[in-house]
Amino acid sequence: MSPITIFKIITYLLVPVAILFGLIDIIMLFMALANPAILLIVFAMACFVIYTAASLRFLLEGIISNQRCKSSLKDWIKVNGYVTLFLFIMFFMNSSATFFVDDITLRQTLSEMMDQQPELAGKISLDFFIKIFHVVSGIMFAISSLIIIHVLMNLKLLKRYQDLFSKE
Repeated sequence: MSPITIFKIITYLLVPVAILFGLIDIIMLFMALANPAILLIVFAMACFVIYTAASLRFLLEGIISNQRCKSSLKDWIKVNGYVTLFLFIMFFMNSSATFFVDDITLRQTLSEMMDQQPELAGKISLDFFIKIFHVVSGIMFAISSLIIIHVLMNLKLLKRYQDLFSKE
């Protein structure tokens, strides 16, 4: 399978993820009005959404249609790609670390976390919460892996197809 085909597949897989993250980001933006500490995460997630949209445009217009693209598109991809890469390397490290935590430590940590959330008391069992935690960690591991691969491939393709970008 050629690198372009792999890039196309990963790009099309990331579009629904970017839409979901965009919706979550809008909700988090309203939360950030009350808690400005969340703004950095909102910014980073917005970079991922912008990166995905710019990458899709580069794929459809530049690589597939072989049309010239504005040089600003290349800048959008690079800048947002680096932020996306940083964010999802962090997600990757966090989700992969959960695979190496022993069950006793995980139970203790999640139990303490549930105790700090009084609205969860009695509504969710610890075993169910651990299962949810493992599922979410696995999903984030897979998504993070795909995004890291996509950003690295995209940066290589930008160099390979640099003649598609017009000088403004």
